[in-house]
Amino acid sequence: MEIPDWLAGYGPRVSLESLVEEINKIFHSFDATQYDREHPEIHQQLPPIWAEMTAQLPHASPWNVLDFGCGTGFEASMVLSALHDNVAKLIAYDPSTEMLAVCKTRLSNFSQVSFCSGVEEIHRHGPFNLLLTNSLLHHLPNIAETIDSLMPSLTSNAIWLAGHEPSSRFYRNQECLNLLERYRHCHKYAKWLDLRNYAAKLGLLLGRHPLSATANAAYKRGLFSKRPAPWVIDRIVDFHVGHSADDGRGLDFETMKFSFQRDWILHWSKTYSFLGPFGYASVPNKWVVKAHQLEKRFPSDGANFCMVWDRKQNSVNALSA
Repeated sequence: MEIPDWLAGYGPRVSLESLVEEINKIFHSFDATQYDREHPEIHQQLPPIWAEMTAQLPHASPWNVLDFGCGTGFEASMVLSALHDNVAKLIAYDPSTEMLAVCKTRLSNFSQVSFCSGVEEIHRHGPFNLLLTNSLLHHLPNIAETIDSLMPSLTSNAIWLAGHEPSSRFYRNQECLNLLERYRHCHKYAKWLDLRNYAAKLGLLLGRHPLSATANAAYKRGLFSKRPAPWVIDRIVDFHVGHSADDGRGLDFETMKFSFQRDWILHWSKTYSFLGPFGYASVPNKWVVKAHQLEKRFPSDGANFCMVWDRKQNSVNALSA
């Protein structure tokens, strides 16, 4: 991977892959305690979507579950609540010990859950017949390599629930972009009435915001020869998140279906968020109505998507069937 132009001026001292991994780990160590507050979709948007995803699972038990990149434990709590006693064990993995601490508190009532922060521990706990990821893939420098590395720990009939990833299809659909721009035009003055925007800007100026704190920590650790701006950290953290038609970033479930065809079959997918980054619960109803109209016309072009994958039965490298 080549260092992009927007990053080169800050003199990164490690490879781009290592930089993405390290910056994400640092950022989420600062962001762990406020992550759930900053992501209202966890409470408003995603629970019914994860209910649809778990409904795709066959009636089988027991489930041995790997929650890879568990974060604060949202998807684990969804699956544990949906499958109840059919979960024999669930291993919650995250490289951020701070995220794991929040996850442990969230899942403290579930006796079948164990936690780990080292990849090598995953293989000792396998094999798993259910893999969970949520809002994870866009943080990875190389998605295919990461999923491939998990294959030896998955059974030959494993199922993968992949939730809440950013879709580049939204930004390639001009009608979706037109609605987003019209809403932004109406919203741009109202946002200054929200005191949270001022608090966030003050945090950035004082170095207390996770982006600023990450920039300082990364510079002190020698990852850059020049202290990066907070917006640079933001782009590294959300490595595969696009924000425009010409951004060149973002994921596409149709492209992923082709990329993963050797080992996985895309069983089910759904896109949503037809107002881009703006959640329906926080916008006037007239805009929600317009977004739903787009959803009916372009069901594959929402700004976010989720997927259910079945591992191919002839896929190699499984520990056991």
